[in-house]
Amino acid sequence: MSGNETTTTTNTAGSGSSVGIQAEWVHNSNVYMVSSDDPPEQKYRVGVNYLDNGVPLRAREWIDAAIARDYDGAAVRFYWALALLSKRSYRELSTEERGLLGELPDHIATYPDSEWTRALEALCELLGHLDVPDRDPTPALEKLRSLPARQREQIVRHCDLVLTSGVKDSLWAETRRTAERRRRAGNRENRVWAYFQPEPIRPRAQYPDPKGATPQQWLRAVLASALLAGSLGSLGWILLQRPTAISVIAYLTTLAVGALAAKTGFEWRYRTQRLRSKEREYAGEVAAHAAPGSGFANQVDHAFQYYAHKYAPKEVDRSVWLAETRGIRTTLRNEVVELYRESRIQVGRVRWLIRHLILDVRKQWCENVLFSYRQQYRTPLSTRAWCLSALVVGVLAACAVVDAAVRTAPLSALASVLIAVITGRVATFRWCYILGEHRRFAEEDQEYARKMEARQTAYQRWKDKLAATCPTEEEMETWLECDRILLVDEALRHYRLAWRDITAHTIVQTPAKSCKRARVNGGPWRYSKYDLQLFLITAEGVRELAKQLDVEHGTFHGNERGHFRFDAVSSLRVVESGDHKYTLELTLSNGPTRTIEVTEPERNFEPASPDEPGLSRISLDATGFTHALHVLEGISAEGKAWIQRDTAATQQNNPVPFGIESAA
Repeated sequence: MSGNETTTTTNTAGSGSSVGIQAEWVHNSNVYMVSSDDPPEQKYRVGVNYLDNGVPLRAREWIDAAIARDYDGAAVRFYWALALLSKRSYRELSTEERGLLGELPDHIATYPDSEWTRALEALCELLGHLDVPDRDPTPALEKLRSLPARQREQIVRHCDLVLTSGVKDSLWAETRRTAERRRRAGNRENRVWAYFQPEPIRPRAQYPDPKGATPQQWLRAVLASALLAGSLGSLGWILLQRPTAISVIAYLTTLAVGALAAKTGFEWRYRTQRLRSKEREYAGEVAAHAAPGSGFANQVDHAFQYYAHKYAPKEVDRSVWLAETRGIRTTLRNEVVELYRESRIQVGRVRWLIRHLILDVRKQWCENVLFSYRQQYRTPLSTRAWCLSALVVGVLAACAVVDAAVRTAPLSALASVLIAVITGRVATFRWCYILGEHRRFAEEDQEYARKMEARQTAYQRWKDKLAATCPTEEEMETWLECDRILLVDEALRHYRLAWRDITAHTIVQTPAKSCKRARVNGGPWRYSKYDLQLFLITAEGVRELAKQLDVEHGTFHGNERGHFRFDAVSSLRVVESGDHKYTLELTLSNGPTRTIEVTEPERNFEPASPDEPGLSRISLDATGFTHALHVLEGISAEGKAWIQRDTAATQQNNPVPFGIESAA
């Protein structure tokens, strides 16, 4: 492609499109937690954390606050200078900021000799080279290379946009090797996923319904029992008026087999009812009112389907597994919906529980105990036989008792029999219900305790795994920085450029479509996928390289390149929509308008915390938006003259060397 041709690079988020967020989470962390009342040491530490994690704007604020309270030293000044220079070119520094940097040699003279003092001296030597571009950079580079790796890498990283092309050219090979080495360090591919996992919500289980018996039901059962006992006693008294061996034996037999029939009948009835209840539960008919298919319920439903397919037993037909467990999965799905369907709860927070439930169902299914309740509540044949036998014998004995009693006192006997039949029926049903509910609740309470113990164990296991796996903020920023370095390296190799050929460069870093995002309290949003658009500015024009970065796997996808002359840039328009959306519209004279979404509207479910002011500003600072805007606006406004004018302005604002010689 010739240098006079203009090509366009299509950004993943095209004109009029929106950046979709699959999920978003805010993790609790104290890495950025500080208040105005905290001691200066804490403010300094938080400032360094912000700097290490790619937010130099906040770093400057807190380190400045620590210095204002007389917390000073070589290390403090070192990080203060890096915070001032990070993600900014030397051209972007104001006259006041350059003056403050020019005072560093005076501070160095007051510090005792240490590795931090020597790091400050090396930094001043590099800045002195910027003031006098024709100055030999060899002494500055030698001093930089003599530093310990910790300080040297910090300077190279945070002064990325400050170092001149000649100085950076000599450091680029080492920078690239370091990025290649650290890009996948710390088991990145198996850990980044945990950063975008939500905080799991605590386990819950459906507590058994303790409805039991009402006071009225207890009263009716007791009164019916009392009347039954009175009527049976009256029959016994009548029989004693003219006692015979047959009548006495029949009466005692009636009482004995009646008690046996009541006991076995209750057992038979209870088991039958519990079996029907379990069948309805495992058929998915329980809590059917929880089945709407939209919103949270729909997401829970999709999660159950996903894990049911993912964790299907491998050695059996999947259709059989899905068919036989459909009912219990529906019941469990409805339970989760009922337990967690509340305001501002996202399905991601209960995925751990859904996964645990599916795995538990699979375990029971594979061990052939999923339907063990059928055996548990099957009424034994002996119980049925005893119940039926007792009823038959009881009816025969009762007939003999009634016959003998009627012969003795017809009216009293018939009245007692009538009362016994009516109250016996009422007492039997009332006591069956009361005792059945008591037994049901006891069994379900034990089952509830077992479920809660299993779910609590799964919850703690998942939390421990996340805590052990989740990378730190510093690791996330380091990996992302390495990815950006390798993107630049690919562009330099493709266009066959060296750093001495690069006048300025910038990377527009935006979230990709259908990505996940997360952050810690007080920190910037981080995304699982980015659209990275690199602009390399040379004396002849602008080179572009656009790729999508998969942060979780550390891989690039897509490959869109282009370049254009300075005079091909027609305009750059910045559209700000509220506090959380910025759009760059880059228009070429002979090409379409390039629309780049820098940030997207807030979509988090939780409102911003009052102790996290300026979240949008923090996130923009982390993306390097200010520098990108400075470069693109300069090109669109003045073209090639911008480079020449800004270079001249730099030398005019700093007519004398940086002054490191006086410190030496």
